[in-house]
Amino acid sequence: MEQRDGNRYRNMFRSLVTRMILVSMVPLAGIGGANFLLFYQLNRSVVLEQHANFLRYHKESVESFLNSLVSEMISWTHQYSLEELKSGTLEKLYRINQGRGGLLEDLGVIDSRGDHVRYVGPYDLAKKNYRETEWFSRVVEDGLYVSDMFLGFRGVPHFIIAVKRPEGEDFWILRATVNTDYFVRVLDTARLGTTGETFIVNQRGLYQIPPRSGGTPLDFSGFPDLGPHEGITVKELKVEDRTFLCSSVWIPRPQWLLVFRQETSDVYAPLWKASFVGLLLFLAGGLGAAIFSVAAARDQVRRIHRADLEKESLTQRLLVAGRTAAVGEMSAGLAHEINNPLATIDTLQTWIRDLASASPIPEEDRQEILESAAKIGQQVARCKVITQGLLKFSRRVEAAQEAVDLRELLEEMAVISRARARVENIVLEQNLGELPPVWGSPAHLQQVFANLINNAMDASAGRPHAKVIIKAWAEGGQVLVSLEDNGCGIPQENLSRIFTPFFTTKPVGKGTGLGLAICHGLVQNMGGEIRVESMAGRGSRFTVVLPAFKRGSEAPGDQNRSQEGHPQGTG
Repeated sequence: MEQRDGNRYRNMFRSLVTRMILVSMVPLAGIGGANFLLFYQLNRSVVLEQHANFLRYHKESVESFLNSLVSEMISWTHQYSLEELKSGTLEKLYRINQGRGGLLEDLGVIDSRGDHVRYVGPYDLAKKNYRETEWFSRVVEDGLYVSDMFLGFRGVPHFIIAVKRPEGEDFWILRATVNTDYFVRVLDTARLGTTGETFIVNQRGLYQIPPRSGGTPLDFSGFPDLGPHEGITVKELKVEDRTFLCSSVWIPRPQWLLVFRQETSDVYAPLWKASFVGLLLFLAGGLGAAIFSVAAARDQVRRIHRADLEKESLTQRLLVAGRTAAVGEMSAGLAHEINNPLATIDTLQTWIRDLASASPIPEEDRQEILESAAKIGQQVARCKVITQGLLKFSRRVEAAQEAVDLRELLEEMAVISRARARVENIVLEQNLGELPPVWGSPAHLQQVFANLINNAMDASAGRPHAKVIIKAWAEGGQVLVSLEDNGCGIPQENLSRIFTPFFTTKPVGKGTGLGLAICHGLVQNMGGEIRVESMAGRGSRFTVVLPAFKRGSEAPGDQNRSQEGHPQGTG
């Protein structure tokens, strides 16, 4: 019993802790998950906008740099004639350029035949002819040309700006090579993250300005998204075993694709850091909830344990009071039942005394004495049966459960109750079949059936042809015991209240309203139930249903006890 109760409270403690943790953590997890999704979406939108703005800034820087050079060269072609440039002005412009940081690597003037008529710079390009080059054809056709990177006569990757200046029916071209190192510095003026890098490819996918992580000009970049598109696009691309967030935009002159890329692990590092902090806070909250749940559950289980002990004590007191009341209700019948044998014994002992006074005693008197002694023995045995049954009923107060022979217990109860039945002119019938044992407390079962039999007799007493029938049978793994009377019955409006503590239909002073409540709790504690059928004026039938007990199986009342606890103090 103690071990079973200990398991019950341990299971209750674990259940309370689990439920309290779930109640506290599930909403916290839901809120945390929702916040993470919202934060992720917000962070992603911010990152995408940041990439777009960063690339927009670079595009403006590149276009501003190139446009300023183009504008300056156009102004030179309008400000100076071919003869002036050939006679020393070109060197003067080159020195001014060098003084401003060397934006241009060299300067040259090419006539309409493609001859390099004047050159200032570090390479030996004077008197070179460019008539067959692509850039010469383009500048002749368009008047202004900014080239892709190419090797040219110098054999070094570079790109140029060329401006055509018509003079009458002839023309000449001012050509400048942009300082690639300076241009790279313009492109790399700002960085984002630890892996962010900017590079430029042309329409064929060749590097014009390679990324910092590797590559050289005119190498094939392998960048997959070279199709024309409007504005800035941002998408994730996988390069070998790394994933990048890439933003790209086309620069109209020249037709270059400006790309900014950053590894996604670097892009979302703030998100993962915030998520890690959030996870730590969630775990800390979970630990706090667990500690609080354990403390609260332990306190609650202790309170329940104390309440159970108090209810158990109250239940035991109510059971003793109920048994005392039942003994009291049977006492009148028992007294009458015992009084009859005592009267017979008294008569017989007087008769024996009279016969024994004669001396010598005749043989026939001796035979009468023996017969009288035998009758005295029968009456004594009768009294013994009644008193032993009463003693068994009054002494059994232990609640220990065991396998109970219900047929034998019902026969004992019938013997005790039959005395009252005779006094009140009630026919008490029994119909007990072969019954398997049930698992329960003999004292509690006696209490239940004594109360139900007494109630049946109370309802039948004083009515013509009063009858109480006790039937018992086995059915579908259950043992059913019905107690039927033809008494006053119970009104339909009261049937739902008969197991309510302190509810009674008996006259004041006759009943306490606790008997059926106690019976109901005791039967439930043994894994059974009590069914009621009644009709006012025609009688009632109370049926006690108990699980049959099979040897070696779990006691049917144990599981019910672990779920419902001890019987309620009032049943």
